Amino acid sequence: MTARFFFFLYTLGIRTGNLFIYISHFFNAKILLMYNGRRSTLDKIKSKPSDFEGCIWIHCASLGEFEQGRPLIEQIKLTHPDKKILVSFFSPSGYEIRKNYPQADEIIYLPSDLPTNNRKLLDYYKPVLFILVKYEFWWNLIAEIQHRKIPIFLVSGVFRAGDYFLKPWLITCQYLLNKFNTIFVQDIQSCNVLKKHNINHVIQTGDTRIDRVLDNVGNVVIPEKLKRVTLGKQVIVYGSVWKSDMSIVSIVMTAFPDFIHIVAPHDIHPVNIDKILEQIPIPSRLYSDVNLDKNVIIINNIGMLSSIYRLANFVYIGGGFGKGIHNILEPAVFRVPVFFGPNHKKFNEAVTLVSMNAAFCIHHGEAMVAYCIKILNDKHYSSEIADRLVQYFNQNRGATHKILSHLKLNNL
Repeated sequence: MTARFFFFLYTLGIRTGNLFIYISHFFNAKILLMYNGRRSTLDKIKSKPSDFEGCIWIHCASLGEFEQGRPLIEQIKLTHPDKKILVSFFSPSGYEIRKNYPQADEIIYLPSDLPTNNRKLLDYYKPVLFILVKYEFWWNLIAEIQHRKIPIFLVSGVFRAGDYFLKPWLITCQYLLNKFNTIFVQDIQSCNVLKKHNINHVIQTGDTRIDRVLDNVGNVVIPEKLKRVTLGKQVIVYGSVWKSDMSIVSIVMTAFPDFIHIVAPHDIHPVNIDKILEQIPIPSRLYSDVNLDKNVIIINNIGMLSSIYRLANFVYIGGGFGKGIHNILEPAVFRVPVFFGPNHKKFNEAVTLVSMNAAFCIHHGEAMVAYCIKILNDKHYSSEIADRLVQYFNQNRGATHKILSHLKLNNL
């Protein structure tokens, strides 16, 4: 496929997607946020002069990618406080939660990937460096950045042989990837996949999220009301759970009715919480209730989960029976056994920890119950799990500083 034909089809696809977003924003609250946020970005760059020339632009798909980019943002701010940082998001679930993040000088929704939008953005912000996190490939934007000879990097990348942009007929995408200054990847498999396609500006640095969770360990603040209710009790935390996880949750709660069970739904909309409550087999309270006098507590806010993991003796992470698991590094850093469903193969940290017998893939609730009983009854086994988790984090820390050493920010 020629480059001209690729960009024609790709841009046509973007315009079709825009039409879908326009129609859907009348009916879907999340898409409405995206639609209004994109318009707000374009209105902003029309209505006020820019003082961002020379900024560093970091783009994240959503909240998970932001957490991977965050250690880099904070180190850049620490070492180069004169550099302005622009952070852009694709998804409302990233932007709406981090729109007031203090380390960024400006946070925006990324408008749709049309050439006209990209030219307006780059003319306005005039970045001297552009960083994509993990796998955010907006090909028109990448092409325009490379046309302007702005240095472009990818951090914490993960590549697999089956990725669409590595197909033989999408040679244009591979050409654009080959023009990145450097692609920093999490694992050796990603290096090998890219080099097989003659993409050679690749360095294995690991996952920056590991630096993030290690830095966060010393800054955990646990609410007093949770400290009181969990004192002296065994605690199981269920993080980012979906409806598809609730059969597991229900079985484990039934097996351990005297434990404290803290459930953090992925979606805290009251309608979703009501659906979750219907599947909980023992009496419960919402975290917002005055008295937490039941053994099940439903967290009905956002932002506490990473700290709550410190209270846990066991953790179940949701998503493994749906599109994919959520962040397992946040609980694993506290050296507790972490359980999740089978849809975890695209997450390197999960695959590695399972292979080390430091985390556990389960297919039904009875399996988690059996593991918990074994761990409770065998202190040596429990210590082995903790030691393996310490080993994993010690072996994989430092990605942020490795990347910074290659960015050469002093030369910008």
